Amino acid sequence: MNTNVTTDFHSHILPGADHGSSSVSTSIRQLEIMAKYGIKRAVATPHFYPMRDNVDVFLRRREKCVSDLKEKLTGGHPEICLGAEVLVCEGMEAMEGLEKLTIVGTNCMLLEMPLTAWSQRLLETVDALVSSGIRVVAAHIDRYPQREVERLLELPLKAQLNPGAFFGMKKSRAKRWLESGKVVAVGSDLHGTDEKRYISFAEATYRLGEYAEAVESSMLELLSGAETLHID
Repeated sequence: MNTNVTTDFHSHILPGADHGSSSVSTSIRQLEIMAKYGIKRAVATPHFYPMRDNVDVFLRRREKCVSDLKEKLTGGHPEICLGAEVLVCEGMEAMEGLEKLTIVGTNCMLLEMPLTAWSQRLLETVDALVSSGIRVVAAHIDRYPQREVERLLELPLKAQLNPGAFFGMKKSRAKRWLESGKVVAVGSDLHGTDEKRYISFAEATYRLGEYAEAVESSMLELLSGAETLHID
């Protein structure tokens, strides 16, 4: 399956960081699957929940996970950029140290919207994050009701799609968002080691068609300057 996409912008591959991987061996298997499907770089985006996480505690936990994994990385694995999948909540723009949750070496943050209804205050929080200088990329917008997503996309931010966006009735929405230039990233949202999920991601990148090169270029631009864990 030929595709120009070699970047996975959303994955849960750090051992013990969240429910994406329970061990180093699981994380290594995840990276092997990624490499099998042509991925050269992956953004590790463990969940950050502001209602129960402290930024510095989260970063220390992530660093411990990185330290455990780094010893087992080889040149055959994709490069890993460190980020977070940050769940937004009202007023979060006032949280101390929030900028530390951007992808390391960049000012880009993967922001997750809640599954509950989005209040105007919540959208104002997202807008405040953008205004603070953070380059917000809204995670897996294909998961949410179309009416809510359209309100979100009125803000000066960009978006990421999961594989599900390219199948079934969601395809037309994905095409429209791609045409608008709002979608700048795709990700597997990988949890665990079920290779079928990665086959779906590979198929989704193929279905990007004429937009594949532009999306890949956008991801590389967002990751410009990002630090990686790649071991030669």
